Amino acid sequence: MDVEFVCPRCRADVERRDTEYRCIACASIYPIVLGIPDFRVAPDPWISQPDDNAKATRLVAVTEGFDLAQSVEAYWAMTPSTPAEYARRFMEYVRDGERRAEEWMNTLPPSRVDGAPWLEIGCASGDLMAVCAQRGIRAVGVDVAMRWLVLARRRASLASGMQVLVCANGEHLPFRDATFARVVSVGTLEHCNDAHAVLAESARVLRGGGDTAVRTTNRYSLLPEPHVNVWGVGFVPRKWADAYVGWRSGQSYAHHHPLSSPELLAALRGAGFADVRVRAARMLESDRARLGSAGAVAPIYEALRAAPVVSRLVRAVAPLIEGWGARR
Repeated sequence: MDVEFVCPRCRADVERRDTEYRCIACASIYPIVLGIPDFRVAPDPWISQPDDNAKATRLVAVTEGFDLAQSVEAYWAMTPSTPAEYARRFMEYVRDGERRAEEWMNTLPPSRVDGAPWLEIGCASGDLMAVCAQRGIRAVGVDVAMRWLVLARRRASLASGMQVLVCANGEHLPFRDATFARVVSVGTLEHCNDAHAVLAESARVLRGGGDTAVRTTNRYSLLPEPHVNVWGVGFVPRKWADAYVGWRSGQSYAHHHPLSSPELLAALRGAGFADVRVRAARMLESDRARLGSAGAVAPIYEALRAAPVVSRLVRAVAPLIEGWGARR
């Protein structure tokens, strides 16, 4: 699938050279790394851009001939500083990814724009991209981490050429205006430095009548924060959240910025979307399975989530929230 790129800094045209793209206006250079265009204007907050590209290169060499599961295990073997429990949970998350993505896609209404591809912001290891490919939906996947994109290429369904992987920041997308039919994002907004800018960029690259659908961690969830497994983080002022998490668990929280449901609603409206809706996220079967015995509350949660009056209270404290908006 051909995708027309623009400079993410000034949005001028770029020209392709053998190993890079060059902006014809501001002369910015964007390398092609392992066959993946690298249009980042800022690095992954967890690792520098050169180190990320170097790690991705090592990962490709080490995992030659590996499938996705083997490649993910190899990645964590290359990352010994990560706590073993965190690595185990991530490997399970990746293994269940396509099933979880398929469940979520089944909740989306049909796209109202025909003939244009979808864009996923924060595609990580490519589970949603794989489901799009299986359904014949052309899609472009963007992620700030080159190492996740090379893992995504291990998914057999991404080898068809229907899907394109690009390394870029959600706040600075390297695509022309009005390119995509739908922009989706699952579990990404809470990791972005500026969720408002990500949603504004989503609106910019959507065609008229297109829409965006996001699923993200709720700042005011009554459950422990899922990324650090610490309760009450969202109720602490943001400027103290990192210190609070460090005190409770020894982990860093500097690069997590979850939104509350009113904040997500305001951000979607501020980006210019119409028909904006924010609700407590429905509990997927994959969510229920991860909760174990606590998953028995799922029918009660779903009933409360759909109740006309109680739904607003549930939305305020649900673990996950979903937002939707249409491009005028």
